[in-house]
Amino acid sequence: MVRKRLISCPKCGYQFDISYARAFACRGCPSSAIGDCGYIKCPKCGYEFPYPTY
Repeated sequence: MVRKRLISCPKCGYQFDISYARAFACRGCPSSAIGDCGYIKCPKCGYEFPYPTY
C-alpha cells in the first residue's frame, strides 16, 4: 500500500500529494533534476514554499 504525503498550500489552501507536485509543478526546474531542493510548488496556484519539517 502506497502512503500519500498530503500537504496544504499556505497561500490558496489546496491540498495535494507531494509526489504529484514534484512530478508536475516542479517539471522543468533545474533543481528538481538534482534532487530534493527543499521547496514545494503548489500545482494549483504556483506558490513556492519551504518543505515543512514536521
